[in-house]
Amino acid sequence: MSFRIHFQDVPHSDRVRSECQELTTGLLQEFPESSKYEVTISQSGSDYQTHLHVTGKDLSVNSKAKSKELRDTVVEAFEKAQRQLRKHHDKVIFSRRREGQKASNK
Repeated sequence: MSFRIHFQDVPHSDRVRSECQELTTGLLQEFPESSKYEVTISQSGSDYQTHLHVTGKDLSVNSKAKSKELRDTVVEAFEKAQRQLRKHHDKVIFSRRREGQKASNK
């Protein structure tokens, strides 16, 4: 697994970095087909924004979150990515099952 975090116009925080790594580990355990995680945290005005990009085998997911609180944006971006990964994962799994059922009915 590859993990990178970028802080743009935001002071580097080891606490935020470790929380992102923990969230990444959780997603990786649930979706082992993912292999690269890139987190970008920025600030514009009084709002924080987190952008998360997850890639893997036949997989590319992006999520963004914006809030006044830094931690809220990080958690929200990871939750959005998890929903997208779940949708992709289910689509792949269930399409294979449908193909298998069609083949066995012939």
